[in-house]
Amino acid sequence: MVEDIGTVIRKGFGTWTRNLNLCVPFILEMITALIFFVLALLLFTLIFVAPLVSQQNIDPSSITQNDMLNIMESALSESIWVLVSGGVVLFLLYTLVQSFLAAGAIGMAKEASEKGNTSISDMLLSGKMNFFNLFLTNILVYLLALSGLVFLIPGIISIGDLTVFLSNPENALESASLLLAGLFIWIVYIILLSIIFLLVDYALVIDGLDPLTAIEKGISFILSNKFPALVMWFLVVGISVFLNLIGEAASYVDLISQIWSFGEFILSTIVIQPLITVWLTRFYLDRKGRNLYSFEDYQLH
Repeated sequence: MVEDIGTVIRKGFGTWTRNLNLCVPFILEMITALIFFVLALLLFTLIFVAPLVSQQNIDPSSITQNDMLNIMESALSESIWVLVSGGVVLFLLYTLVQSFLAAGAIGMAKEASEKGNTSISDMLLSGKMNFFNLFLTNILVYLLALSGLVFLIPGIISIGDLTVFLSNPENALESASLLLAGLFIWIVYIILLSIIFLLVDYALVIDGLDPLTAIEKGISFILSNKFPALVMWFLVVGISVFLNLIGEAASYVDLISQIWSFGEFILSTIVIQPLITVWLTRFYLDRKGRNLYSFEDYQLH
């Protein structure tokens, strides 16, 4: 007999409270993101900004905001394809590392759900076994999301020359409406993708599948469990929306906003992301008929 969503949430919460090391992959992911951000900023400064500052004989200690804007504009206009290529390379490297950590997190959640406990070695083993297939899957999902840009093409074409667009209010309104309609369709398309791909990563890691088989099995799983899967999706999205609403409310007071920004960061990394991973892992395992560890049954016996 499958567990209802309330049971998945309750028992998943119990699994998380007894395995607080589940936050390790997400802490490492946060550190990785920070390292790549600093690396990208450093490379951009050394390769593009520093030579332009030297060429224009600008004193770095007295550089103004206008000087920096001019330097940025020159760097973008002269080396746009180099910047894009470098950005893509760094993004792919980051996605590769992130895929290892995500696979490790799901592997830890699987072990904790089935056996009652997990360790860092489970993260390393699961990450090593599944990171490349998960990396390929993530790239495919990104490409599918970007393909939704096609919905913006009619609006962009209708706008044409910006000068003509701005000088003709009637046509401007029609073109803007068409562009907004395309943007709306793209957003709906991305939402649908996020629903049908909700458990693809979990199918890949838990069942050890290749990317195409994982996509097939993940989508099939969603279609076979439409209502509970949609509830889980709303739960995941709802938590994010709730945190954002609190952040918006806190933004009106500087001190509270700063405290909440730090608190949300810690809460998301240490609590929310590991907990969501455990919930989705348990939901997938339970609907697949796998034996799950229950702390409640253990305490009764």
